[in-house]
Amino acid sequence: RTISAAPVNTVAPVISGTPTVGQQLTATAGTWTGTGLITYAYQWRRNGNNIAGAIGTTYTLANADANAAITCVVTANNEQGNATAVSNTLN
Repeated sequence: RTISAAPVNTVAPVISGTPTVGQQLTATAGTWTGTGLITYAYQWRRNGNNIAGAIGTTYTLANADANAAITCVVTANNEQGNATAVSNTLN
């Protein structure tokens, strides 16, 4: 019998790229444990606040992002539940 488990983050997501207005940043999901199919959702944040519509693995920096702390929150989901992890910060 298999024990089902919700996702658990073991290696934090990483965002990379040049933190300059007009440049594209890319996020990895990080590493997760858990059983079954795990899907991932992304939410980019500026100074800790969600950026409207910025929900993919990439984000192109806008004028509002100049001198801001940019992170990406990754939510892992499976049949047992979900968990979130926050990336490194670029600014």
